[in-house]
Amino acid sequence: MMQPKSSCPTWIGYTGDYISEEDIINVARKHALKNALDYGTAKAGPVISKVFAEIPDSKKDRAKTAELVNSIVEWVNGLSRSEVELEVSKYTFPEKKQREGLPDLQWVTAGMHVNTRFAPNPSGFLHIGHAKVAILCDEYAKKYSGKFYVRLEDTDPKTKKPILKAYTSIVEDVEWLGCNIAEVIKQSDRMELYYSYAEKLIESGMAYVCTCDKETMHSNRLNGIECKCRSLDAKENMERWKKMMSSYKEGEAVLRLKTDMSHSNVSVRDWVMFRIIDEEHPLTKDKYRVWPLYNFAAAIDDHELGINLVIRGKEHEINQMKQEYVFKDFGWEKPHILEVGVLKVKGEMAHKSDIRRAIAEGRLSGWDDPRAPTIMGFRNRGIKPEAIRKYVIGSGIGKNDSYLDMQKLSAIGRALEHHPKEDVEA
Repeated sequence: MMQPKSSCPTWIGYTGDYISEEDIINVARKHALKNALDYGTAKAGPVISKVFAEIPDSKKDRAKTAELVNSIVEWVNGLSRSEVELEVSKYTFPEKKQREGLPDLQWVTAGMHVNTRFAPNPSGFLHIGHAKVAILCDEYAKKYSGKFYVRLEDTDPKTKKPILKAYTSIVEDVEWLGCNIAEVIKQSDRMELYYSYAEKLIESGMAYVCTCDKETMHSNRLNGIECKCRSLDAKENMERWKKMMSSYKEGEAVLRLKTDMSHSNVSVRDWVMFRIIDEEHPLTKDKYRVWPLYNFAAAIDDHELGINLVIRGKEHEINQMKQEYVFKDFGWEKPHILEVGVLKVKGEMAHKSDIRRAIAEGRLSGWDDPRAPTIMGFRNRGIKPEAIRKYVIGSGIGKNDSYLDMQKLSAIGRALEHHPKEDVEA
C-alpha cells in the first residue's frame, strides 16, 4: 500500500491537561486531507475552523493550534493526488444533507426538452462511477421530457482498442440501471459525418494538415509559435487531407484545428482533430485509417443529436475548452455543462486499470466477479438497480468527489425489499 512521502507532523507544547495532542493532530490531519481532496490544495483557515468545532478546548491556545494546523496543511500539500485519495479513504465523513430529487435546471424554459448523453469507451466495462453519470443523465432527460442517448466512443482502435463484448455489455448494464435509452450511437458508424465536417473546416481555413515532427510542434505550441503548415491555403490542405487517407504514414501528418496559439493552456493551442492509425478496428476492420480524436467527434455528435446538457466530472474542463472552438467555428449553440463529483470506490480497485491488473493476476475471475466494483459485479453480488439509482439521486449533484458507502447502499436495498413500491426517486 502506498505510504505518504513523509510522516505527518506532530506537536508537543500544549500545556495543561485540557487537550489531547493526539486528538488535535488527527482532527487537523483528517480535515486538511479532505480539504485538499475537494479543492486541490488544503487551506489552513477552513481546517482551523473544523478543529475548533470538533475540539472546542483547542481555542484556549489558538496560536499553538494554528501553528500545528499550518504544519499539517504544509505536509498535506506536499502529497500527490493519489496519496491524498489514499489517506482520505481511511476516514469516514458525515454526509451532507441533500434535497430530495434533482434540482431544477435554471436555464430551462417552459416547454424545453433536455437531451443528454452517456458516452463511455467500449475498451472496458462499466464500473460504479459510470453508473452515477448514466443515472443522472437519464433522470434529467426524464425530468424534462427529453432523450437520453448512449454514445459508444470507439474511434481509437489502437490505444483504447474496443472490446466486442463491451458493446453489448455496456448497453445491458445501462438498461439494467433502469435508464430509458432513446438510441445507441456508435461513433465508428459516423466516420463519413466527421469527415464532412472536417472538410468544411478545411475549406473555411479553420483547420490545416500539419506535417511537422512532434518535437517541432511541441516546441511551437509551448512557445506560441505558428508552424509553417498553418499558413497553407485551403486547396493545399485539402490535397494533404486526401493524402492522409492514402499515402501519408502513421505519425507523418495530423489535422489540426486553428485555435489560439497564445491560449493560457498549451494543450488547447491548435489541438489535433484527426490522426492516422493503421490498426484494424473490430467493427469497421480496415475501412478507415484516419480517425477523429475525442474532442472533435464529441462536439459534432453533441450538436447533431441536439444534446443541450452535458454531465461531466471536473477532469473534463480542458476538453470543454477545446470543444468550444468547434461550436464557435460552426456558429452552434453550446450545450450547458453540469459538473459533478466522481463516485469512487475505496481500496486498490478504484480504476479500470486496477481491475484489469487484478484479473490478469488472478485475484478476480473477470469483470463480472462479485468482488469487482463493476456494474456486472454488483449485479452478481445481488445489489438491486433501484438501490443504486436511489443512492445516486439521494447523493445529489455536488462537485466534490465521494466514495461509495456500501453500508448505506445495502441499507437502501434492504429498505426497498421491505417496501418494494417505494418511490426510488424520493
